[in-house]
Amino acid sequence: MITESFRRLRTAAYRLAGPADALARRIAGKPPLPPLWLRRHTGAVARFESAARDTAAFLDSLDLVEPGHLVLDVGCGAGAMVPELAPRIGPGGRYVGFDVHAPSIRWCRRRFADDPRLSFEIAGVASPYGRATGPAATTYRFPVADGATDLILAKSVFTHLLPDEAAHYLGEIRRALRPGRTAVVTAFLFEPSAPELDGVRRAFPCEDRGGLVRWRVRARPTAAVAYAKPFFEALLADAGLRIAWMSPGWFPGSDRLTGQDSLLVGH
Repeated sequence: MITESFRRLRTAAYRLAGPADALARRIAGKPPLPPLWLRRHTGAVARFESAARDTAAFLDSLDLVEPGHLVLDVGCGAGAMVPELAPRIGPGGRYVGFDVHAPSIRWCRRRFADDPRLSFEIAGVASPYGRATGPAATTYRFPVADGATDLILAKSVFTHLLPDEAAHYLGEIRRALRPGRTAVVTAFLFEPSAPELDGVRRAFPCEDRGGLVRWRVRARPTAAVAYAKPFFEALLADAGLRIAWMSPGWFPGSDRLTGQDSLLVGH
């Protein structure tokens, strides 16, 4: 288990290495990226760019982004998806990203300040990944008008939300999504009675709601959360949403978290 002290040491090491990394990219003629410590905040440093490209290819394969669209990026972090989405929405489109991690949002505002199509908001709620104190996530209103968004992207968000927060965020997706449009949601889902359930228990040893909600780290439940698929489908239905299509990513027979399930959800 990674302790808080280890996380602080790791962040300090990435901060120290950041200038050298930025210089190396500049010498190589590569575009600037967020500093290493911000990239690590959202996942593996080595996958920061490639994960964004993979997500963009997935969106392209389903024709989910068009010029003129308004895209809402839930949990946008340090803006990994911005270089991919900005060309796709065209001059008449808009991108809105929000995150609980204020340093990431401040970096995005500086980096993309010259593009009026792009806006970034701090979700000022209490979160292990942001502020220690503040309003509950269950009170947060997404920073877009009702029915305004053509695509909502919630990548690696529900893997860090417990049921009440997940239910609220799904309700906000329903409120913000334009009728007939789609949200892309990723999650760890499992069948509660599947033969692979032993693998689920090994990967997510802690449980709630009679085993329908499971998490990986006892001291930090939101570090990695998995939902029984029927339970998550019920949360979607309560929010007025349904799964239109699903691409399995995590195979519960493995103890290793090999990837998240990708869901297309809509009204």
